[in-house]
Amino acid sequence: MEDPAKTTQVDLDGFDLSAIIAGLDHGVFTSQYLVETYLARIAQLDDQVRAMACINPDAKMIAAERDQQRKNGEIMGILHGVPLVLKDVFVTDDKMDTTGGSYALVGAKFAEESSVVSRIRAAGGIILGKTNLSQWGMSRSPKCPSGWTALFGQALGGFHVSQDPQGSSSGSAIAASLNFASAAIGAETCGSILYPAARNGVVGLKPTVGLTSRAGVIPLNPEQDSVGPLTRQVKDSAIILQVIAGKDERDKATTDIPFDDVPDYVAACTETGLQGIRIVVPQSVYKVADSDPEVAKVFREAIETIRSLGATVIDDVDFEIWKPGSGLREDLAADIMLREAFEDFFGRLVENPQKIANISDLIDFIKERPEEQYEKFGADWFENARDAPGSPEPEDYLKTKAKMEHLGEDVVRLLDKHNCDVLLATSSTDLPLDLGRLPGISVPLGFYSAERPVVRNSKGLVTKGPNIPFAVTFAGRRFSEETLISCAYAFEQATKVAQRNEEKLRVRPTLLDSDGGSPCGKQAVTRASGSL
Repeated sequence: MEDPAKTTQVDLDGFDLSAIIAGLDHGVFTSQYLVETYLARIAQLDDQVRAMACINPDAKMIAAERDQQRKNGEIMGILHGVPLVLKDVFVTDDKMDTTGGSYALVGAKFAEESSVVSRIRAAGGIILGKTNLSQWGMSRSPKCPSGWTALFGQALGGFHVSQDPQGSSSGSAIAASLNFASAAIGAETCGSILYPAARNGVVGLKPTVGLTSRAGVIPLNPEQDSVGPLTRQVKDSAIILQVIAGKDERDKATTDIPFDDVPDYVAACTETGLQGIRIVVPQSVYKVADSDPEVAKVFREAIETIRSLGATVIDDVDFEIWKPGSGLREDLAADIMLREAFEDFFGRLVENPQKIANISDLIDFIKERPEEQYEKFGADWFENARDAPGSPEPEDYLKTKAKMEHLGEDVVRLLDKHNCDVLLATSSTDLPLDLGRLPGISVPLGFYSAERPVVRNSKGLVTKGPNIPFAVTFAGRRFSEETLISCAYAFEQATKVAQRNEEKLRVRPTLLDSDGGSPCGKQAVTRASGSL
């Protein structure tokens, strides 16, 4: 193995996860070098984007252990010595807290580590740190901006100084985009992986609910929660999924997995992956794309590219009942499931410093703790969940739940009716993947032009503007990840959009300038878990 000092000029921006693994295998660099390089990059840039929640204080020590194991020929698995970051909803058996971005969980202790984290460790992965998010997975209040937490402040996308990072796995998407680690892990209930991936120019894979275990993850909705990777390339996500997928006795949803052995998702990454595939593009998706001329143009070009790669595109059809963006989702069932999931979660804490037992206690804590900013952001969704009808299954709950599940089946009905394998949409299209417990993968499609006027949301964050990315989503039936990955990889290799990410990031003022200041001051948060 080479001396780490000889690898100090290696530019990791050009390395996907496969190249990182190969570089470790061939002694191009060490795990210690990777950790130190990523930490230096975080130190340089994170004050401007606040993607990170905390750093694992033992990361360097673990890297040294992995290097020694490699020297001894003791390779634990495919991720041996690879540094990854996790959304701050994953319980880790180490010195880092798991907080969901709230003071309510600082110092809390848990009985068991997240099953997904344990699988990453078993494969040799190094948990470099945890990432910022939308507090409590964006379940607290509509007044809270995407990417904001009381503990870690406002996360911002890397393409504009005030960019909305979108979706609750925001810090993980930003970290992947800015190359703060070799890969990132997120969690999604409704768009929390796919949306931030799209707006940060990375690949986001939201698996079928039940393909990856949610045990040891702060819950929102056990019927819809899913855990998946955010990475710079499609094959990177396939590698991570290969590690984290599979049955887990701690999560009964994984009993739905229809196979005993996890498919070879990495082998599905072929440039011929679109040959013979039938893809449906609903008319309502075109309407969403046409609402933005820049997206419409590139989306239609993408469809022609997909056709040229051997796929058949069916696009003179539409959903039976689903109407994207029309507000068809009803909250009653989700409110009850959130309340019950939180009660179960807090009841399992081994140490509960704030003595919170349920969502009512959590609301009281938010009101009483000034740093939680109740006066500004409220807790509307928590209050709705608290006030929803009682347990276990009132008639209205059952009706609403059945209605939402029927809406979720509209994607599969459309695929079945037209004998299609995959549905394609712009990633800004509101799809009922959450309601159908369905998988999707977001792949970079393009970037807004340098002359694009800035558009801000009601919270003042930029949603559209110069050089900000947009994406497409491939969606399919439950447990169709092999097909989705194959299509996504073939599309990615034909378009090479992801490779332009770094070029566009360099356009953002101050981002890659080590002297550039943050748009707003870093919160002074002291945590024994390894604060930044």
